[in-house]
Amino acid sequence: MSERDGVKVAKLLRNSILRLELRPGVILDEAELGARLNVSRTPVREAIIQLIADGLVVREGRKAKVAPLDFDDVPKLYDALLISSRLVHRQAALNRIESNLRDITREMERFEALTATGNGVERSEVNVAFHKAISASADNRYISDFYEQALFGTIRLSRACFSKRELAGREAGTTQLSEHLNETVRQHRRIYEAIEAQDMEAADATAIEHYQLTKKRVTEVLFSQTEALTELEDLTLDSWDVPELSPETSGMHR
Repeated sequence: MSERDGVKVAKLLRNSILRLELRPGVILDEAELGARLNVSRTPVREAIIQLIADGLVVREGRKAKVAPLDFDDVPKLYDALLISSRLVHRQAALNRIESNLRDITREMERFEALTATGNGVERSEVNVAFHKAISASADNRYISDFYEQALFGTIRLSRACFSKRELAGREAGTTQLSEHLNETVRQHRRIYEAIEAQDMEAADATAIEHYQLTKKRVTEVLFSQTEALTELEDLTLDSWDVPELSPETSGMHR
C-alpha cells in the first residue's frame, strides 16, 4: 500500500459524492469500502480524513457519513462562496504564472466545447476544473482550501437541484439553458482576461459577477423545483455502483 492509495481513494469518493452517486447521509464503513475498492482500511481512513476537511463527510460518534445537504445553510454557503471567490480571483491575478494561464485556458475551452454537445454532468465537472485551475493560480493553500470547500458545497447543491432536469438531459436545448451557458462562457472569458492582465480589481469584479450568475440559477430552481430535492433520501452503500479504482483515477477533472 502506498501513500498514493489514500489520495486515489479520496478522489474517487469525492467524485462519487459530488455526482450524488453517494447520497447525503450514506454511512462510509471503512472495512466495507476497503473490500469494495480492493484496498486496505488505511487508505480509506486517510481518504475519509481528507473528505472531512473538504466538508463532504462528517463524523457522528465513530461513524463517518456523507455530509447532509442542509438547505437552511444555503445563505451561509453562498456568503462563503462570494468571499472566498473574490479572494481567490484577486490572488490569482496577482500570482498567476504562464503554466496557470495554460491550465485555465485548457479547461475554459473544454467547457466551451461541451456547451453544444456535453450533458450536464460533463459540463459541471469541467466547470469545476476551470475554477480549480484558478484556485491553483492563487498560490495560497489557505485561501484555496476555503474557496474549494465552499465550491464543493455549491456543486452538491447544484447537482441536487438539477438532477431531475438539466443533468438528466431534459433541459438540453432549451432557450433558458442556452442563454445561461452563453453567459457562463462570456464570464469565463472575462475572468481569464482579468487574470492574464494581472488586474486584481477586474478579477474581483468578475468574481462577483460570476457568483451572482451561479446563485441566481440555483436559487430559481430551489424555489420552483422541489421534486429533485425531496427525493434525496438517505441510502446505503448497497446502492453504490462502485467505479473502477485505477492508477488513472483523476480528481476533479471532473
